[in-house]
Amino acid sequence: MMKTIRAFLYLSTAVLVSVAVGGCGNSSADGPGGAGGNSASLSSADRQAQSVALAELQKHWLKGADGWTTAVVSGSPYAPDHFLRQCRALAVQALEPQELSESDKLNGFVWAGQMTFKPTSCREAGGDPGLVLDGMGSVNANKQRGQWSQWMDFTPGPMRFQQNKAGWQFRWDGSYLRGTLPTAQDFANAGVR
Repeated sequence: MMKTIRAFLYLSTAVLVSVAVGGCGNSSADGPGGAGGNSASLSSADRQAQSVALAELQKHWLKGADGWTTAVVSGSPYAPDHFLRQCRALAVQALEPQELSESDKLNGFVWAGQMTFKPTSCREAGGDPGLVLDGMGSVNANKQRGQWSQWMDFTPGPMRFQQNKAGWQFRWDGSYLRGTLPTAQDFANAGVR
């Protein structure tokens, strides 16, 4: 029963991601801080949005020799699970601006949209024993303290954000913004480098 539910959730996520990735937008091949691929075809507002989004990613992910790493806390506040997640690349698939309605404009919104990402390889280390990527990866593997799990294919959901008169706002529902920059203590707690 659990395998069936997990397979359904994985398939549902894959369908949603493929619909989002297949939509219109401009692509960029580089990760955070990169120049990007089709940035010349983006409007000035879209280029600013992309720069802001990439800067936000760099507040959560640390670039290292094996990829980008973030420190994640999941579970309940009474029993938090602290572990590291590592993605081989953080490559932008598309920036998809959203058309603002008259109400959006009256409410002070200047830009709204989402950034989707290309599939990548991910792994995890540390924390309580459990499934890597909460079982949403390409295979079922367990994370554990003292070693990285095997790499698995994964496409995180889109990163939604908007700008109003108060500034840029990010919705924290995307897996790319859930973690924090890992510290030396996070690596020590996970038992990996």
